[in-house]
Amino acid sequence: MDEQKAKTATSTPPPATSDAPSDSEIIASFTEQPIVSEPAPKKSKKPLIIAASVAGVLLLGFGGFFGYRYFAAKHQPAEAETPVVQTDKESLAPAKLEASKLSLVGNSLNDFDLALLKLENKAENKVYSPLSIKYALAMLKDGANGNSAAQLEALIGSYSPKSYINSSHRSLANAMYIREDFRSKVNDSYISTLKSKYNATVQLDPFTSPTPINSWISDQTLGIINNALDESVVNTELDYLLINALAIDMNWENQLQCGPRPQLDDGKYLPCKLYSVRYAHEDYSDGLNKTEVFDAREFDQITFNGKEGVFAAELGASINRYDIFKELGEDYIRSTVSAAYDQWLEETKNSEDYQAHPDWYELDFDLETYISELKENLGQLKTSTDFLWNETESEKVFAKDLREYDGATLQYVAFMPKSGSLASYVSSLDAARATELISSLKNAESLTAYKDGVVTKLTAHIPFFQFAYEVNLIPDLILLGVTDVFSTADADLSGMLNDIDFSSESRPYIDIAIHKADIDFSNDGIKAAAVTAVGGRGAAGSIHFDYLWDVPVEEIDLTFDHPFVFFIRDKATGEVWFTGTVYEP
Repeated sequence: MDEQKAKTATSTPPPATSDAPSDSEIIASFTEQPIVSEPAPKKSKKPLIIAASVAGVLLLGFGGFFGYRYFAAKHQPAEAETPVVQTDKESLAPAKLEASKLSLVGNSLNDFDLALLKLENKAENKVYSPLSIKYALAMLKDGANGNSAAQLEALIGSYSPKSYINSSHRSLANAMYIREDFRSKVNDSYISTLKSKYNATVQLDPFTSPTPINSWISDQTLGIINNALDESVVNTELDYLLINALAIDMNWENQLQCGPRPQLDDGKYLPCKLYSVRYAHEDYSDGLNKTEVFDAREFDQITFNGKEGVFAAELGASINRYDIFKELGEDYIRSTVSAAYDQWLEETKNSEDYQAHPDWYELDFDLETYISELKENLGQLKTSTDFLWNETESEKVFAKDLREYDGATLQYVAFMPKSGSLASYVSSLDAARATELISSLKNAESLTAYKDGVVTKLTAHIPFFQFAYEVNLIPDLILLGVTDVFSTADADLSGMLNDIDFSSESRPYIDIAIHKADIDFSNDGIKAAAVTAVGGRGAAGSIHFDYLWDVPVEEIDLTFDHPFVFFIRDKATGEVWFTGTVYEP
């Protein structure tokens, strides 16, 4: 124990509250299946899957579209088409597809949620929606048969889309738009499946304008995604679109840092916290001693990955788990403080200041009150906001809940490796490790989250970020074993379409699969949209006696100032809505 200190002090209140791996290495971590060749350059007038996105305000939105143009021989000569993908039939046998499963079981976090993160493992910002992609692939699987269905089954396994309540805060909807003169080509049983399993709307449309479909998408994404498709996609050559649209409007449970507060549904305002800590008779004080931030330029700026001037929210916590009576003994504390008081009283009465201004001084001292106040320090906990955290030898982990809406809570979780590149970290990260880290999260507002026998001071700066990302899904899906649906020679969409000529080398197939997403991580919440088409100080008082004890302090810096990976997930089920990496906020 350090030497203790006796001090005279004014009775002053505390401050006002205030190295990316190769593709082959990536695939080795997922599957033993050989890598197949990428598709040949696209030709015009082929089946397609598209995605487009528009950034939203305090919203997350996703959508999925699958479109395809039917090229039976009577619509287009077989010789005009060639297979997009040349595949090795032996390597795609169902028995070997088992090796390509990415431990996708139910709706919990699984390796599929990390698949694109690994396959698109470049040192750049990225964000995508595993949920949107899984919805799209599930609907496509229900329209496929044979090896096409087996490959999709091997990838998405037992995945079954979860139902969510639609409201002004969340919307999830599915639809199938069919060109009016193409309706007879679509299996009635497939339409029944879409309606019963996905609660999908089935709508006939002339496809002479994208306006009706764009209007539906806008409605289902709470007005965030507008004009998602243009005439190059929706025209009279298009036969149908399968659409999954999903949107969310949610704030944090509490602001990251006190700032301008948006109004909630109940008329109240989004809460925030300021805190100040000064433990009675212990030489420790701390706090987020700032008033509310009224301008974005008032947030602190940090250096992130060598880039200066990155705005970040400041978080903090102080937790007293130092039992001074257990460490020093009450008898020792009483005798030490009593002796110090006697010495202070004698020196004070003999001082010139006291002789001149005795009314400035409060000479009485109650040892029992002092002991009682000192005991009250143990177990005090103050935080600036709600969050969860952990720090291992390898990474820092930060998590924060969004507000509960309609019976579901989404949670943001981020992992920042403490050494090495993020690309290497992502390469080695799997669902089991991610789940383990999430399970080990500590509640910042729980005493058990902190070390016994010390005062813990936790500080953090969490950077704001906003960016968009786009990925062509076809090469990645091929690497993950889904090949036949992209081949004119091998696609089997007979679960969806009638009158397919399997003797033809120009079967109906899928030609384009693009996923786009936007995200804005802010002080109030997470804003994002995507479409996947297959988506103070008080006045001083009198001078009095106090004896301040030194206390052991452990400091934890949870600042995220290097590239990190993040998830946005359903807290109850673990299902991942968004996955991404941040290299440059």
